[in-house]
Amino acid sequence: MFSKYCAVFFSSILTLSSAFGMGSDHKKGTLPPHDGWIAGTYEAVNLPCRVHGYWINSSDTLFYKEGNDVLERTLQKLSSIQGLTVRVILHPGKGVAKSPWSKEVLDSADWTVTIAGKEAITQVQNHVTVDVWLGGNIALDDLKIPEAIAVESGNEIEAYIEKRRTGTKH
Repeated sequence: MFSKYCAVFFSSILTLSSAFGMGSDHKKGTLPPHDGWIAGTYEAVNLPCRVHGYWINSSDTLFYKEGNDVLERTLQKLSSIQGLTVRVILHPGKGVAKSPWSKEVLDSADWTVTIAGKEAITQVQNHVTVDVWLGGNIALDDLKIPEAIAVESGNEIEAYIEKRRTGTKH
């Protein structure tokens, strides 16, 4: 009888963990190898300027504090990886390095790389999103992004203008 209850208990925990997801912080320093990423991705993102990172299920988010040169080299490497889709989203202001389960900001961040690996269930598989904040070490006027990479606005400025136009509190 006891073993039956143990089996139900553990199966409930497994069901809850897969329903809510699992995640943890990446320790500082060299990233551990990741077999869920397309070849070449690890080499492109395992940089000494990484200030924080975390993973949730099959997606990893990595925070970097560095200027245009390192960002541009990283984008060039990512854009050359066969089978990997890359997009850049530009944001005003300064980025912060923190995990979604923590209120503590660990550092500032100039850019992040979010990787949806081949096992990702909530995002496009084999997709990388690079969020770039323009209020720190990144100079927009000098930024060179490979043509193969889509560039988008984070829409913060557009949202502010729309709220102001419609009189919505912001």
